[in-house]
Amino acid sequence: MPSSSPPSTSDNPPGRGPVDRIVGRIAHAGALLAAAAIVAILVMVCAETALRQFRVSMLVTDEIAGYLNAAAVFLGLAWTLREGGFIRVEILYDRARGIVGSALRWLIGLTSIAFAAIMVWVCARHVLYALQHDTRAVSIIETPEWIPQSVMVIGLAILLLQLLAWLVARFRNIP
Repeated sequence: MPSSSPPSTSDNPPGRGPVDRIVGRIAHAGALLAAAAIVAILVMVCAETALRQFRVSMLVTDEIAGYLNAAAVFLGLAWTLREGGFIRVEILYDRARGIVGSALRWLIGLTSIAFAAIMVWVCARHVLYALQHDTRAVSIIETPEWIPQSVMVIGLAILLLQLLAWLVARFRNIP
């Protein structure tokens, strides 16, 4: 059965350190921006629907809503992880006990950190390319591609910070 994904706050010891609290605030800010993006999508779609009753269109609703949707996903990643909202395979994660369970949690956590770091690096390079070459969306407003791509990098960087905070918490509590 799918459930929350590792590493989640349920794996964290009760006493959170200063690093975790700071990263938690950053993740929460990302979550608030993600929520604002969802509200903006709702407002735009409602406005577009109302305008179409008068045979008028903003013509950019789908493009901007797509950017906002991506922003909501990426900016919400760290908070979702922090709150245990990721999907995981319970049969592997919850049934592994003792040293095997501990090793599995470390493996998953370290692999997640490596993956997030690689994603930040690759996506940041992509943003720099888009900025240097002034690539733009093929649309009415010709959005510079580095703008929505930057939000992706920011969200991934916050996720990486959250994963590193998890790692610091683990090291703080090694017996």
